[in-house]
Amino acid sequence: MALDNYYNILGVAQNASAEDVQKAISEKRREWTPRTGHPKLETRQLAEQTIKNIAEAESILLDPAKRRDYDQQLAAQVAAPEPTQAGPTQGRDWLQIARDYLVQGNSSQANYAAREATTQQTENPEAWYIRGLSSELLGNNADAEFELSEAIRLNPNDASYHAELGDLYKNNELWNKALPEYTRASQLEPSNVYYSAFVGLSEGALGNIEKAHDLLKAAYEKLPDDETIRYFYGLALSDMITRTWSTYHDGSQSILTENQLNYSKEKLAIIDSLKITDVGFVNDLDEIRLNVERAELVKFWSFGGMGGLVFGEIVTIIAMFVFFGIGQGFVVLGILCLALAVLWVVLFVRSHRVPGWKWNWKQSPAYVRQTGLQ
Repeated sequence: MALDNYYNILGVAQNASAEDVQKAISEKRREWTPRTGHPKLETRQLAEQTIKNIAEAESILLDPAKRRDYDQQLAAQVAAPEPTQAGPTQGRDWLQIARDYLVQGNSSQANYAAREATTQQTENPEAWYIRGLSSELLGNNADAEFELSEAIRLNPNDASYHAELGDLYKNNELWNKALPEYTRASQLEPSNVYYSAFVGLSEGALGNIEKAHDLLKAAYEKLPDDETIRYFYGLALSDMITRTWSTYHDGSQSILTENQLNYSKEKLAIIDSLKITDVGFVNDLDEIRLNVERAELVKFWSFGGMGGLVFGEIVTIIAMFVFFGIGQGFVVLGILCLALAVLWVVLFVRSHRVPGWKWNWKQSPAYVRQTGLQ
């Protein structure tokens, strides 16, 4: 029996690090999990098989001993000749053959059969859909765009066709094209939570953060246990956090107000409740968390002006002793000097030992203070 090439399934090199393998596993799960609820049987079966393959890849490639053994088996299999495929014959049901190959995970054969199917049935939207899906899996994006568009032209009311074209655009970060396709899919099939979630994801990528948040929050409330939905909702929440921060000319951001700090802490608490394990997301969130912790931390951020304080204290204390030494009516002046010495220390502490957000505010130019949540 042929050995599945888990590296090809995940889209990573054979010498990929464990971290890269884990990242690819998370990405592939997010890509294929929504398709397990696909209305089309062949796509649903393909998604289920792919999810199973991803789980097997995770079990083997993240275990050093199993991975070494697997690599040896894979090397031996690659050295063996590939079996010869039977050539095409007249009268075959190429659409069904394409479906079968697709479910088996053989994208190249599925694509060949689908091309034959579109030749046999030029006006069959399903043939064009299978052809487009297989082209997409092969990375032939231009072909896939044309073929999926043909499926939509022939049947514009099939939500899955629009969603698949949206996936193609999403995977290539063409969000302005992905949004209308996902929107149309969601309109045609409002009950599909994934479609509305992808609308939210597209809105977020296009900078419409609040709309993205509302859509993804609604999706999460409907499917709170879905890992992909939780991840998308977490992305929206993290964008909501940084959107409130003040921004410098170079694009860097910082927390300058107490409202920004409190808002960030509130959203972080929600994100933590989602229990997202994606490595890339966790790393990005750690950077946000460090900024929040720094903004909340109360400490001496600078000792600038300490020399002036010490000099002033010395002069004031000397004056105090002089006035106390003179006695009589100068005692009041001595008390005032003592009070002044204490006041200077209090003012220095209050101006230097502050929360991080207040220190950031003091150090930032006026134009930065006017940005972000006030």
